[in-house]
Amino acid sequence: MSEPIKIELRGLEKSFGANRVLRGLDLKIPAGKITVIIGRSGEGKSVLLKHMIGLLRPDRGQVLVEGEDIARLRGRELNRVRGKFGMLFQGAALFDSMNVGENVAFPLLEHSCLPAGEIAGRVREKLRLVGLDGVEDRMPSQLSGGMRKRVGLARAIIREPEILLYDEPTTGLDPILADSIDRLIVRTQRAMNVTSILISHDLDRALAFADLVAMLHQGRIAAQGSPEELRAMEDPLVRQFLSGSAEGPIQVL
Repeated sequence: MSEPIKIELRGLEKSFGANRVLRGLDLKIPAGKITVIIGRSGEGKSVLLKHMIGLLRPDRGQVLVEGEDIARLRGRELNRVRGKFGMLFQGAALFDSMNVGENVAFPLLEHSCLPAGEIAGRVREKLRLVGLDGVEDRMPSQLSGGMRKRVGLARAIIREPEILLYDEPTTGLDPILADSIDRLIVRTQRAMNVTSILISHDLDRALAFADLVAMLHQGRIAAQGSPEELRAMEDPLVRQFLSGSAEGPIQVL
């Protein structure tokens, strides 16, 4: 039996002026797994994530979330589907004027009618899940880079989403902090049984914990498979990218 598909992208095309970013991209994201999207800078990985959550609309193609094409949705219907998502932005995107507790609570304050006591309890629960007990009153300026990422993740999961999107979650962190965030992503995925989608430049780390890896090149998925399958591929594009070599079919501009 084939595994269930959470998100499917069909024939996705997107241009910004004369710049064609996505060129008929097809990709299936399995439910309950960790999918890592790799590719060179400027290939459109962040653009792809924004299509999945409906922040961008394709020029052509479909974005199917559990079979529903969100490219056709507007207003409340689109917000209903977006409620299935949580997103950890590259820089954590915390509100500097709010303390940690207020940052984590923000999605519930905006999208629920829960009483203040229940919201506070959920904030403590999610901060505990990401390894941050008792930091609710701290300001973002008092946090290290790794702590900011953890607070951002706590905010992303506060509404208990079905799908988590990570935009370069370890950018700017030293190797030890990056490893701690990677381990946290895996623990969160297992604890909440969510579908996790990451974009990453850090191949060694991505290949260490991904269930599926998809390589984006020139607006299409050039290769995909398990980490073991990608390592075994003889495709020159894949070999060059995995090796990090400047020599090969991928031109260095």
